[in-house]
Amino acid sequence: MVKSYRRLFQLGHGLMVSWAVFGAIALASQHPWILLIEGQAQSFLLRLRGAVPPPADIVILGIDEYSLSQGDLYQAEPERYPFLAPLSTWPWQRQAYALAIERLMAAGAKAVAVDVLLVDPSSYGPADDAALEATLARWGDRVALAAAYDVSSSDFGLFTNLLQPIYASPTEIGLINMKIDADGKLRAFPDLGIETLRQNYGFTDSLPSLAGATLAAAGYPKPDQQSRDLFFYGPAGTFPVVSFVQVLDPDNWPLIAHQFKGKIVLIGPIAESFQDSKRTPIDNAMPGIEIHANALADLMEGRTLDPMVGNPVVEGLLTAIAIAAVGLGLGYRFTQPVPRMAGFLAAIAAWGALAYLLMVHRDRLVPVAVPVACLGMGGVTYIATGAVSNRLEEQRLRRTLERYVAPSVAQEILNQPEDFTSLTVGQRFQAAVLFSDIRGFSRISYQLGAEETVSLLNTYLDVMVDAILKYRGTIDKFIGDAVMAEFGAPKSQGPEQDALGAVSAALAMRKVLATLRTTLESQGLPPLYNGIGISYGELVVGNVGSVLRLEYTAIGDTVNVASRIEGLTKVIGTDILITQSCYNLVKEQIVAVDHGTHTLAGREQEAVQVYGVVAFKGESDALYHQVQKDLIQHLSQPKAITFPTDIKSS
Repeated sequence: MVKSYRRLFQLGHGLMVSWAVFGAIALASQHPWILLIEGQAQSFLLRLRGAVPPPADIVILGIDEYSLSQGDLYQAEPERYPFLAPLSTWPWQRQAYALAIERLMAAGAKAVAVDVLLVDPSSYGPADDAALEATLARWGDRVALAAAYDVSSSDFGLFTNLLQPIYASPTEIGLINMKIDADGKLRAFPDLGIETLRQNYGFTDSLPSLAGATLAAAGYPKPDQQSRDLFFYGPAGTFPVVSFVQVLDPDNWPLIAHQFKGKIVLIGPIAESFQDSKRTPIDNAMPGIEIHANALADLMEGRTLDPMVGNPVVEGLLTAIAIAAVGLGLGYRFTQPVPRMAGFLAAIAAWGALAYLLMVHRDRLVPVAVPVACLGMGGVTYIATGAVSNRLEEQRLRRTLERYVAPSVAQEILNQPEDFTSLTVGQRFQAAVLFSDIRGFSRISYQLGAEETVSLLNTYLDVMVDAILKYRGTIDKFIGDAVMAEFGAPKSQGPEQDALGAVSAALAMRKVLATLRTTLESQGLPPLYNGIGISYGELVVGNVGSVLRLEYTAIGDTVNVASRIEGLTKVIGTDILITQSCYNLVKEQIVAVDHGTHTLAGREQEAVQVYGVVAFKGESDALYHQVQKDLIQHLSQPKAITFPTDIKSS
């Protein structure tokens, strides 16, 4: 058993190391499933962080549902709203963008970026394109236009194409392509996704992202270091948004023109009907133009969000060492399930807090999901193996204890191992003590052989013990054919319940003994009758004896009284007697006969009031009367014992 305990203990450590190795392999592999769960963990931390104030000089001029609806207003009353003519139908006239750029530049905007692909001639005719061309000729060095890599497949193969604006005026041109991760979310910085497309499909240009082109149009220097992941300032709506139509409205424009002075303005769709929303770690429906705004803000402020360790293999190795160190440390430090669980939960919380602080205050990413999962599984493994080993150890200890003490005493020690010393050196209890003795057993044993006597006594004690244990009694000792038991020591359920348990056990003993008598008489064996005495009061329980032999038992006046009134049952001619103290606790539940006061041996100065127990209230008293009748007859007219043939021959 001890070897099994040690093997389980070592197994827990081995499995903890295995989980750490698994974590290293998982992180180094960069498997899509690992990227997926790590991405989910990063999303949780970002959402927990909340919004961060973005740069104040970025404004989104949104092509929203309200601006799109103005075409219907123009078509209904064109004379009243002539300024809405460029917005009459989608796609809008190029003049709408030309007018917006003119007004924004006149208001003092630093730069304007248009997140709309203007790669085909206007459907409204050359004059429409000419209007935008003229505007770009004036302001093109401060304007960024959108381009895109087009990768499409057909029955004839894969087609790749670079879609660029058709205008000849010099402007900054930026790509709007974005890379979607394994979990369906967009988190990589746009330039990384663009570079991946170049490598995979052979694009040879060197165009930057739209954010990079806008940065150049605004005259900002390109940062020396570029982030791997986007630093999201917050969910959709974090950047200020102005409805596009407000710029065209001649009455409204003078009221808001000052908002664009010194600002970089990004024009792009935000209406849900465009289906241009992307899933991001911090928001499941962020418009593409706002993602470009986040990328631009990162470039302006030099924000980066990169792994703490760039090499996945090294990252996996360092993480595994940390997991193993923490897990094994907790495994050796704590041996009990609850402290171990608390320790591992604290370690998981600390790891998550560290990852959060590094992300928020240092813009660095450390693995979260895999280490937390490995620590969690390591904790579960430790707790499982610890629980099994503790169970084996408990069973071993229980078997050892039950050789010397009653099962309830053993359970008490197992439940409260820290109180074992106080249990063994002695404690005072208020409890009920039950004594039971067979009437005339000396005569019966004299007439029976040794084997028959032991067999008969064991049969009797089996049913008596079952009745006592059924009502939570503690078998203290057997003294020949006598049984001593306590109710309420070493574990009390309250005075009333302890006393009631003793009386219930006595009535159960009466019942099972009546059944046993019938069985014995059918076998030609002598019928057995007993007397039971119950007293309630204070007693001392603990180890009593010598250094060579100890016995866990109860001592005190309550024990002596119970023994004496058990003997008094012979004098009174009844089978169950209880003292006044016991009667006071159970009198509402039982029917009893007042047998008056009696002087007991050793207590000549103080008479004891006793009561004979008939039955529980509401139950039949037939068995009580039958036992009293049979007991009197049995004691007054003892019969010779005759044996069946098989008993004699045995």
